[in-house]
Amino acid sequence: MVTLIIAEKPNVARKIAYALAEGKPVRKTIGKVSYYEFTRDGKRLVVAPAVGHLFSLAPKSRTYGYPVFDVEWVPVYVAERGKGYARDYIKALAHLAKGADEFVVACDYDTEGEVIGYTALKYACGVDPARAKRMRFSALTKKDLLRAWYNLEPTINFGMADAGIARHVLDWYWGVNLSRALTSSIKRASGKWMVLSTGRVQGPTLKFLVDREREIANFRPTPYWVVKMLLEKNGENYTATYERERILDEAEAKRIVEESKKGPAFVERVEVRRGKRHPPVPFDLGTLQREAYSAFKYSPKKTLDLAQKLYEKGLSSYPRTSSQKLPSSLNFRSILKGLAGLTEYRPFAHELLGREVLKPVQGKKDDPAHPAIYPTGELPKEGELTKDERNLYDLIVRRFLALFMEPAIRENVRVVINSNSHRFILSGARTVSEGWLKVYGKYVRFDEVILPAFKEGEPVKVLGIRREKKKTKPPSRYSPAAVIKRMEDLGIGTKATRAQILETLYSRGYIEGKRKIKVTPLGMRVVEALEKNVPDIVSVELTRAFEEKMEDVTVGKERKEKVIEESRNRLIKILSVFRERELEIGRMLMEAAPTRKDGAVGDSENDGKGKTSGKKKPLVVGRCPRCGGDLVVRYNRKTGKRFVGCSNWPKCNVTYPLLQRGEIIPTDKTCCGGAPVVRIREKGREYEVCLDMNCRDWKKDKK
Repeated sequence: MVTLIIAEKPNVARKIAYALAEGKPVRKTIGKVSYYEFTRDGKRLVVAPAVGHLFSLAPKSRTYGYPVFDVEWVPVYVAERGKGYARDYIKALAHLAKGADEFVVACDYDTEGEVIGYTALKYACGVDPARAKRMRFSALTKKDLLRAWYNLEPTINFGMADAGIARHVLDWYWGVNLSRALTSSIKRASGKWMVLSTGRVQGPTLKFLVDREREIANFRPTPYWVVKMLLEKNGENYTATYERERILDEAEAKRIVEESKKGPAFVERVEVRRGKRHPPVPFDLGTLQREAYSAFKYSPKKTLDLAQKLYEKGLSSYPRTSSQKLPSSLNFRSILKGLAGLTEYRPFAHELLGREVLKPVQGKKDDPAHPAIYPTGELPKEGELTKDERNLYDLIVRRFLALFMEPAIRENVRVVINSNSHRFILSGARTVSEGWLKVYGKYVRFDEVILPAFKEGEPVKVLGIRREKKKTKPPSRYSPAAVIKRMEDLGIGTKATRAQILETLYSRGYIEGKRKIKVTPLGMRVVEALEKNVPDIVSVELTRAFEEKMEDVTVGKERKEKVIEESRNRLIKILSVFRERELEIGRMLMEAAPTRKDGAVGDSENDGKGKTSGKKKPLVVGRCPRCGGDLVVRYNRKTGKRFVGCSNWPKCNVTYPLLQRGEIIPTDKTCCGGAPVVRIREKGREYEVCLDMNCRDWKKDKK
């Protein structure tokens, strides 16, 4: 009997093999793909990897219009440019499947992992997915993987697989058709080819960002006044604020100042309150992304990528979770003993290990697939982590340790000062007992304002009373972390896709700004055109309704075929309205479609055949090292992403990837194998880049 275990990625396959093998697994290769063979309990096991999604959706026939719904699953290298590496993995799985008697899916336990396993079995292995068993784990430690092996689930989770397939189909239907419709509207209105995009989740997300821009633009500041008292106590100066924080009438503010100056000022009462501040709840992905942004200014996508790397290294649990709970089945003592091996955590781990009972704080949110994010107790090797990985690991570990600690005790002091019957408030706060702040305090900001002792009735030495004019401020722009939170609150997107949706909005040129997101004129116009003509495209309610239906598919309340059909019928109606108003939409979009140097939108987009349309000539960045033709900047018809390709395509298929942001400036230089070197200018920075991404000296001459 030979059992083929399919892992999601090569490094995960290696982890699984070394965890399950009774000795050292034998590493073998098929072409460029490594896999592992070993025995366990008398069984011959083979662990082989996918490399993420090996199959993707594509139209059955090549067409450029809309609507198009006739799609099929094809190898990802057929559907997308630059995915040729997947060919080797598909061939390897197909070869190994021929000698296998049983199959086990060991991909990440979520909808995407289930789709990866399902499609690998069906299309690469040629096996009915119902034949496969399932390894379910939330961490890549040896004990977790062994537990999963000895508790194999009899089948894959078809609810998650169906929901994932439905999501892929819906996202393809909406993303491709709506993007084609937008592009067609520009073409009809201007005769130019400009790639624009929107999608099922992308549109509503951009819509609420536009709504915030409108709030800011329409905001009219209101003047108000604050009255403050400067006083002295024990040789130190303190500022008390009038009991009404905002006074809307200047004459009244002036009267309060004049009357208060007459005094006498004395302490009317002193209020001292102590309260507990309980530890924060365990991390789900959303709270981890927000905390990492607050602590390190990491984008949500960067945080997810870092958390995924920590998971694949066996240092933390699976990050794509919406749970804020840790199950009692976790061996907390074992994890703490492991963390005690690191000097910075040893005192806290030892303190907790001395307790008889270890009970963590729990949050309200739950996820049936995975627990909250936690450190596994395995320790990183010397030099294994990058600085950013180390930062996120520290955040996760300290949050975990804090869950078991005592509440912090905070003391708040409120001194009420009476001056001629006008009251001013002097506030202070301090930490009386650190509790969990001992370990997590570096990531929490509490004001420490220590006041001297005041007694009721004592006179107050007033140095001055003044009024200050201020104005109300408009609502602030969303930060990247706040966008993820807003998407969560609205129920659009998933924990795994929200960060990527945000990145797509950046890459399309719809939004800009790393810390405070501003919608560009193009982004504003896209929403305005869609709102006016086909508002369903940017409807949060419609998107949320289909999200809920896909959740119902996961738990077996809905059939994926029904949800797909409903979505298709709704989209047909939307596209019918779009086509009727296509010219008007195109004209509205043209008013804001800029000539962009970075290529996110332009009038010389690639038509998929190596040709460009419009008046601008494609940018030449060098000579093709294979045939001597021009290497020109082109744009993928499906994704709009730019790349460099040979002008003699299809006779010559030389291509190079490109960074998606920044102005491209050709140079006369070449590097690896004749690959051109271009200069990238972005936000005041310039650097030279060899277009061969494997170049050891990839970025040069950074300024």
